[in-house]
Amino acid sequence: MPEIITKIRDRQEYLEIIQKNPGRIVVKFGAKWCGPCKVIEQDVIHAFHQMPSYVQCIMIDIDECPDVYAFLKSKKMLNGVPALLCYKMENMSYIPDDIVVGSDKAKLASFFNRCLQF
Repeated sequence: MPEIITKIRDRQEYLEIIQKNPGRIVVKFGAKWCGPCKVIEQDVIHAFHQMPSYVQCIMIDIDECPDVYAFLKSKKMLNGVPALLCYKMENMSYIPDDIVVGSDKAKLASFFNRCLQF
């Protein structure tokens, strides 16, 4: 599993990461103060550690990188946290191929399964 990216400066760096996609990118948006984020945090970390080498995992704290979150929210791609986004290799834009919002663990498991399908 590649290292989990936890620091992204801005939306430009975010787009550059998407455009260098090794196969899949899974991004978790959350915040330290977010109760539902804490509920799924260990499940997300466990899932990230189970990902194959072609999946780049990213964890973004919206308070530490507000630019990316605010941009995606302004484009109606995010409307709260926790949120997980999946980008397939062919996708070169900010628009994710799949998304799950909230702390429902069944939906989270289904999301990770979909992320691994080609």
